[in-house]
Amino acid sequence: MTKSLRVTKALGLAVAAAALLGAAPAALAEESQFGCKYLAENPTLPSVEGKEGFFFRVFADLRMQHAMTDEVVSQLGQLSAALKAQGTTLIYVPIPTKSMTLPEFLPDDVHLYGFDEDVAVAVYDDQIRRLREKGLLAVDLLAPLRSNDAGNPPFYRSDFHWTSEGARRAAETIAATIKGLSDYADVTPVQFETVETGDELSVSGMRRSLQAYCTENLPPVVTKAYVTSEVASEEAALDIFGGGGGSGEEGGSADEIALVGTSFSDADVPNFGGFLAQYASLPVSNMAITGGNQFGAITSYLTSRSFAESRPRFLVWENPIYNNLAQFGVGPMAELIAAATNDCEPLPAKPEATDTPGEIRVDLSGTAIDRSKVLLADAGDTNSRDIHLSFHTPDGKTLTHEIRRGPRFLATGRFYIPLEPLTEDKFSDVVIKFDRANPDEAMVSFCSLHQQG
Repeated sequence: MTKSLRVTKALGLAVAAAALLGAAPAALAEESQFGCKYLAENPTLPSVEGKEGFFFRVFADLRMQHAMTDEVVSQLGQLSAALKAQGTTLIYVPIPTKSMTLPEFLPDDVHLYGFDEDVAVAVYDDQIRRLREKGLLAVDLLAPLRSNDAGNPPFYRSDFHWTSEGARRAAETIAATIKGLSDYADVTPVQFETVETGDELSVSGMRRSLQAYCTENLPPVVTKAYVTSEVASEEAALDIFGGGGGSGEEGGSADEIALVGTSFSDADVPNFGGFLAQYASLPVSNMAITGGNQFGAITSYLTSRSFAESRPRFLVWENPIYNNLAQFGVGPMAELIAAATNDCEPLPAKPEATDTPGEIRVDLSGTAIDRSKVLLADAGDTNSRDIHLSFHTPDGKTLTHEIRRGPRFLATGRFYIPLEPLTEDKFSDVVIKFDRANPDEAMVSFCSLHQQG
C-alpha cells in the first residue's frame, strides 16, 4: 500500500473513530489510582485517567479528526505570501495532542473511546505535509515532544498544557527552523541566558474540574520555572516580551520574533517565549492571549496599528491542532490576509458623523462595489472592539454585518470585513456603528486580498 493510500485510509478511520467518541463508555475498567469515578461523564471536561497519573481529555486529546480544509490551507498560503511581501516570514506551529506525545501513558483500553495512535499520527503528519506543499513553513513538533519519561514529561499529568520541558523542546525546534532560513543571515543575533528558578505551581482549570470526581489529590501542576534575560544588558532583563503576553501595542524592531498563539505561549511558568529567544538569539515580542483560541492573538496583532507601522522579521503562530481554523467561516482568515497585504485605498466619500454616538455614514451612491475586496473600517479609537454595518440599496434593501471582539481579543479599533457575502452590487450608503469611535479620525477603505503589481 502506498503512503498516500495509507494516509487516506487513516483519515477515513479518523472520521469513524470521531463518531465513536460520542458513545464512549462512562468509565474504563481499569482501577483508578486516585479514586476517580465517572470522569468521562464530567459535563465540563470529559476525561480519562491513564497510567502514572496522566489524564487525557476525551474531546481534544483523544480526538483524531482535526479539520484542515483545502480552503484553509490555501488561505494560509495567501497569508504567508502577503506577510512575506512586506518582509515578515510566517512560521506556523500546530501543537500535537497530549495523547500523541505521551502514548505510553494512555490507559490500555483507550481504544474503547475510538482512539488509535497510528491514525492520530497519520492525521497530524498529513496536515504538516499539506501545509508544506502549499509553501508554508509548518513546524513538526510531534517527534520533539514524544516522550516516555514520566519524571520529566513534556505535558503536565493533570493538565493539557506543556511543561517547561515541553516548551523548551518546542522552542528549540522552532528556533532551528528560523535559523535555517536565508533571511536569518541578515539579522543581528542577540545573546540570551536562561536560568532555573526552582519548581513552580500553576493554577489549572482542568485539574480543578477533575478533582471533583476523585477522592485522592491529583498530581499538582508543577514544573521547573525559568527566567530568560538578555546577556548584554542587565537593564533589559526580561524585557523581551513586548510588554508581556497580549500587550500588542508596543511595536518592535525588524530583527525580532513576534509570537502569537494561545495559553501555551502566554503562560509565564513554562517560559516558551524565553526559550525561543534564547535558541533563536532574537528578541521575542509575546502577543499570545490565554483563552484566545485560534484567532484571538493573531487577529488582535495583525489588525493593530503597531503591526502596520513596525512589522517583525518573523511571525510565529502557535495553534493546537484541535483548533479548527475554519470554525468561523472564511471571514477571520480573510481579515488576516487583508491586514497583512495592506493594500487599501480610502473610499471616495469621506465618513460623516450621524446624530448617534459612535456612528458614521459613508455615501456609496457613486462607488462600484468589488466583492473581491475587503472593507476596512477604522474607528479612529483603538479601544473600539465592536462594529455593526448596515448597507442600504437604492431600492430600500438593508444588508447587515457585525463583528464583536470578545474579552479574549485586544481592542484595536480596526475591522476588515469581506465584501464577498454581499448579494447586491449597488448601494446608496453604509452606516457603521462602533461601540466607540472618534468621528474626526474614523476612516473607511477598500482593501485588496492580493498585492497589486
